[in-house]
Amino acid sequence: MVEAHDLSAGLLRQRRNLILTSTALIFLGLAQAELHSFQLLGLNLTFGRPEAVVMGLLLITVYFTYRYALYLRQEPGSGLVSEYYRRLNQYAKPKLIGMRDSQFPNGKGLPFEENLGVRKSGRLSWIMQVQSGRDDAGGFECSDMTVHFRQVWLEGLKAGVLACLARSYFTDYLMPFFLAVVAVLVGATQIQF
Repeated sequence: MVEAHDLSAGLLRQRRNLILTSTALIFLGLAQAELHSFQLLGLNLTFGRPEAVVMGLLLITVYFTYRYALYLRQEPGSGLVSEYYRRLNQYAKPKLIGMRDSQFPNGKGLPFEENLGVRKSGRLSWIMQVQSGRDDAGGFECSDMTVHFRQVWLEGLKAGVLACLARSYFTDYLMPFFLAVVAVLVGATQIQF
């Protein structure tokens, strides 16, 4: 299992900016707040076009989303892929054994060694070497079995969701993106041209 790491200072700064502008945009949109004046450092500002504030927040949120994505690409690996495959193999193993037993009946009851994710066959498929029977010398005969994602999609979905929720990856990295998408959608509905 991969240990968690601290987010870099740059990513934390971009994450904070993105979360602040996104929540402000969502709050203004859902509360249907009407801004007519604003007080800043003792100055009273009056807006002739209050929708410009929402438009400005919307543009800033899009900009901070872009900056966040740039900084996120520079982060070290999160271990999410290895956690996903660990869970996928755990959840899909009974189904994979059943597939092996139906394709290679002589391999029924033999150990199951190789995991999904080791060798790719295509974009959404893997090749697994499975023990398909015993040879005359007491060893094992091996064959390749192709597994398509559509055959294990439910296990894959469960593995993906639980891999994200079991690690801080979801709240640290993905939640700001989801918040930004919601903010942009809410903000875009508030703009009247």
